[in-house]
Amino acid sequence: MRAALRIAALMCLPFAAQAQVQGVMLDDAVSLPDFSFHDEQGGRFTSADLKGNWTIVMIGFLTCPDVCPFTLGNLEAAVAETGLRVRPDNVPKVWFLSVDPDRDGDYVSEYGPFFHPDFRSMTGARDQIDTFIEATDSFYRLMPADADGEYEVQHSSAVSVIAPDGTLRAKLQPPFDPGMTAEFLARLQIGYRRELSQ
Repeated sequence: MRAALRIAALMCLPFAAQAQVQGVMLDDAVSLPDFSFHDEQGGRFTSADLKGNWTIVMIGFLTCPDVCPFTLGNLEAAVAETGLRVRPDNVPKVWFLSVDPDRDGDYVSEYGPFFHPDFRSMTGARDQIDTFIEATDSFYRLMPADADGEYEVQHSSAVSVIAPDGTLRAKLQPPFDPGMTAEFLARLQIGYRRELSQ
């Protein structure tokens, strides 16, 4: 595991902690490999979609009882607050990647917009998911199925913050305080602009 990404992976468990900001700006930008995800309506999300804008990617699954809906709701508030601190074109886009395509593939596009009309949700082939998971130092595990074929999914809760050049720049761990998270993202963008000007 990369030293700059040493963040404890939290499983899909309820949060009782008070909202705050638990983020780390990476010492070095992490280049992401090419990937291609999709939804059931023909929409696509590829590595090319990362270029030119800030992006936040969360992984999870649609039947997650707590962490996924909590985090996306929390992100909606944090992104709205970020919009008060940065230019409109620098407000991060939010993508949700389902790591459970077998169960979520038929209606994955409905999930993101439930939390905000601009949020999008995708899934994809297992090899594409695994490539992205490894590159972002994330984690998931499909647990063994029970007698009825039902299974649980464990996954890391940290979200990936990706810069307009398509590189991973930070990880954020929920719960998020909207104001503090917005300040974190604004400072991240300032640092990025300084880097480009050097």
